[in-house]
Amino acid sequence: MNNLKKISVTIIAVVGVVSSVYANAADNNWYSGISLGTSTVDTGVSNTTGTARLDEDDSGFKIYVGKKIDKTISVEGFYTDFGEVSLTGNTGDNFDLDGSTYVFTTNNARIITEETGIGANAKFTFAFSDKSSVSGRIGIMKWDVTASVSGASVASSTASDDGTDPFYGVGYKYNFNNKYSLTVDYDSYTVSDADLNMFAVGVLYNF
Repeated sequence: MNNLKKISVTIIAVVGVVSSVYANAADNNWYSGISLGTSTVDTGVSNTTGTARLDEDDSGFKIYVGKKIDKTISVEGFYTDFGEVSLTGNTGDNFDLDGSTYVFTTNNARIITEETGIGANAKFTFAFSDKSSVSGRIGIMKWDVTASVSGASVASSTASDDGTDPFYGVGYKYNFNNKYSLTVDYDSYTVSDADLNMFAVGVLYNF
């Protein structure tokens, strides 16, 4: 499923939650948002040879709902899709990982991993003015990684892994008005012992 389809499916699922939050909110301290951007995974793969190609960058998105506790502190829940990482090659191509060298033994070999996460965080906001502010986030994310392997002379196979790790991030927000804001965020995660960073731009809506 490509990212556009994932965004559509996730938005449909989240709309029900957001609508419920809005219907039960007794004040205007609830908000939600969506951010789109690029993700980069440090897989540790290096020294590819021949036709081997490593792509550690992809597009990703984040959907979240939050509540302001006061002017400085908020709590948020989110779902993030980081896209995929791919390593491709043909028979005889090499790559290094964790101090070892590996050789592709089939043509059109393709290793793909897809990373997603769901979690919660505290956000600390520091306002410059009524229009702009910066923030810092610290939280925890439950991540899931699905890996698939395929090639011209091997049967396709998949494997999965999951875990929970802390993360941190920083952000900037510009308020267009009392309802809508522009957000710019950078988050740093650990996923399956790999460092993953995401830079995203989005829109925040205050209920």
